[in-house]
Amino acid sequence: PLKIKVFMWFVHKQVILTKDNLAKRNWTGYTRCSFRDQHESIKHLFLDCPLAKILWRSIHIAFNITPPNSINTLFGTWLDGIHYDTARHIRVGVCALLWA
Repeated sequence: PLKIKVFMWFVHKQVILTKDNLAKRNWTGYTRCSFRDQHESIKHLFLDCPLAKILWRSIHIAFNITPPNSINTLFGTWLDGIHYDTARHIRVGVCALLWA
């Protein structure tokens, strides 16, 4: 769906309103992750947070694919070497899960 495509474009451009991006806009709230005592950033939220790690571990188990190690890798070389149709389906599923 278009809303997921737009969301993922925002993730790729790193403009999602995570707590660190809100702080750049003079937001004065708590900037730490709700689950871990680390600053909430896009990388933390989608790759390093314990909940994200569960998602990536599930994908690793289901598809035997090493998780991406950066946002740029997620949108670039992460699925290199995987058949195009399979990679497309995996990417659509991952994007939907990240959006949810």
